[in-house]
Order: sequence, then structure tokens, then C-alpha cells
Amino acid sequence: MIEDKVLSASQAGRKFEWIDVQAPTHEDLSALAAKYRLPFHAVTDCLEPEHFPKFESFGSLNFLIVRSYDASASIDCDTVQELTRKIAIFESSDFVLTIHRSDIPSFSALKDDWRRKAKDGQVCLPDQILLAILNHAVQSYQKPAEINRDLLEGFERKVFRHDGDTFEEGYFLKRRASAIKRMLRMTVDMLPRLSSQYPEDASLIQDVKENGDRLYAHVEEFYDNVTSLVGLQLALSNHRLTVASFKTNEVMRILTIFSVFFMPLNLITGIYGMNFENMPELKWPHGYYGAIAVMIVMTLTIMIYFKRKGVLDPSREANAENF
Repeated sequence: MIEDKVLSASQAGRKFEWIDVQAPTHEDLSALAAKYRLPFHAVTDCLEPEHFPKFESFGSLNFLIVRSYDASASIDCDTVQELTRKIAIFESSDFVLTIHRSDIPSFSALKDDWRRKAKDGQVCLPDQILLAILNHAVQSYQKPAEINRDLLEGFERKVFRHDGDTFEEGYFLKRRASAIKRMLRMTVDMLPRLSSQYPEDASLIQDVKENGDRLYAHVEEFYDNVTSLVGLQLALSNHRLTVASFKTNEVMRILTIFSVFFMPLNLITGIYGMNFENMPELKWPHGYYGAIAVMIVMTLTIMIYFKRKGVLDPSREANAENF
């Protein structure tokens, strides 16, 4: 366990401190629970990676879980656990205790900023620190909002250029936006309960809410755009399949027409090619020309019939009922 006493200050005649704990074990958490008289089930939540943002109040002690965006998350991450880092916060009038599994660079910068404020003699109150951590968690989603904008532009180009199969990319972008939306909404939804406890911090809470609502609107717009592009991509894919199917059907139509022309001709040549000795037409002096004439007449008859039905005209649809 790495324990960092961020600051120790005395305000309005009362002394309080901010302790930040990184990578605690179960034994460390038990010791912290005993030292600061923390509820057992709230302490056990600190090491559970699945927890989403929430707020609980135990009399004068407040317990919050927030999730800030992990700046080191790779582009292909799309789950809450992969995209965010969890910070558990215990806050009372005597202390602020923050607990997280690993180092969060942006959170370290926040701690340094409050150290400087305490050193300069500025007012440092537990509720202000709590709201600063909440605002930090909300503001951390500014970077993925910018990343998502670039990813959306790339995805849009691929969709309209038919650049390979991008369904999987669209699916992950949508899941990524959905995870960020949920974290922002759950974080902002905690603010009304804090407003009722800290009416004197209404302006700070409003700032956090405005930041959260602004980023949520950006992410929601990104989510809607990805959804539209995925739907458009599906429509374009169906269109390409329809065009390919139409071309295949057209080829089969032409082959069918040719086969219809040749079927009666093959029948005639088949009959007179059987080589029976007593076929009556074999001795006809003009039998060959007569057979050719019959074939021509049958071919012309079929062609005229097809022409009237529109079968030979690709710009017209044949009437299936009359055919």
C-alpha cells in the first residue's frame, strides 16, 4: 500500500486531512476501516473493479465511487473496466480518504494542485476537495471526446469509400461511446444529492454539472452519428448485394431466353437425327430446307411472342400473369 498524506489543514477551527491510498490489500483496508471507522461493506467495495459511480451517505460520512477516463487506454478498448479507473472516496468534516488500485497521472496533478493551495494559505475544505475530484472525473472524458471525433471522421471516410469491412469498427465505436455516456450520466446524477448536503457549494456543483452535461451532449452526438453511419453502411451493403443479385438474375434471364429459343430447334434436330430406317421424311428431296424453314418459323414465332410480352426489352417488366 502506498499512502500519501496530500494535505493537512485547519479551517474554521477544525483540522482535517486528505489521505490518498494506492493499491491497498484487504489487510490495509481493514486497518483503514478501523482507523477511520468506515462501514465494512463500503470498504469492501473499494477493491471491486465492477462498481459503477454511486453515492452513499452514512450520517456525517459520505462514500462515493467515481470513474475517470484512463488516458493510457488503447483505441480498441470498449468496456467500462478497460476505459476507466475507479476512485473510492470517503469524506467527512475531519478527513477525505481516496482509494484507487493504480497510479492515475491526472489525479496526481490534482493532488499537487491542492497541496499548492494549502501551502499558499487558500481555503481548503473537505467538500471542496470532494467536488474537485468529481470535476476531475468528469473533465477526464474531454480527451476521449476529442479522440472519438477523429475516429468518427475516419470511420465515415471508410463507410463512403467502401474501404473493407468496417462493421466491427463501428460496433466497437458504438460500445465505446455507450460506456462513456453511462459513466458521465451516473456521475452527474450524484450531484443533486450533494446539492442537498452542501447548499453553500451550489456554484461549484453547478460547474461540475455543466461540464458533465456538455461532455455528455458531445458523446451522445457521437453515439447517434455512429449509429447512423452503421445503419448507412448496412444499407449500402444491402444495396451492393441487391445490385449484384440483379446482375446475376439478368444473366440468368438472358440464358433462359436463349434456351427457350433453342429448345424447339433441338427437338427437331433430335427427331431427325435418330437414324431410323423407315422415317417417312428421309426421302423428301426438299426435307432439309423444310426443316430449316420450320425452325425459322418457330424461332420467329417465339421472338414475336416474347416481344409482345416485353421479355426481350430489359427496360420493361414482363407481365407475369399474362406470360
